Amino acid sequence: MEQKELQQFITIFENSSLCEIEITCEQYSLHMKKPTAHTVAPEGFHPVSLQGAPHHTQAQPAVKADSGTKTITSPIVGTFYRTPSPDSPPYVEVGDTVHKGDVVCTLEAMKLMNQLEAEYDCEIVAVLADQGSLVEFGQPLFEVKPL
Repeated sequence: MEQKELQQFITIFENSSLCEIEITCEQYSLHMKKPTAHTVAPEGFHPVSLQGAPHHTQAQPAVKADSGTKTITSPIVGTFYRTPSPDSPPYVEVGDTVHKGDVVCTLEAMKLMNQLEAEYDCEIVAVLADQGSLVEFGQPLFEVKPL
């Protein structure tokens, strides 16, 4: 088997949903297996219903030292969206005044759209995540100034 053919097998396998594959011929034997990730639910984890309206999550602010601003962080791992749909304007822009309960972004996790709401009245100072980017739990999304 040539290196080019081997690389093609590897690429096809990596891009497939297969977990394991074995190919045996007269000249060679190839066995590939993807690592399996064992996930453990955090203590206090409760499943979310996938039916009904979008899930609303309260933003959890983190205080920034000396600047008088706070950071709104992601409560979940997911995809960050500034807009409710691709052709809509962003929920908030820098300089906007946001009231408690206003939606500031959408976080998609496991095909569920979660709308993140402001926990208090504030002004958006900076947007810290890019549209469509993957965000981690606790990652800063917005820098805000409480009103």
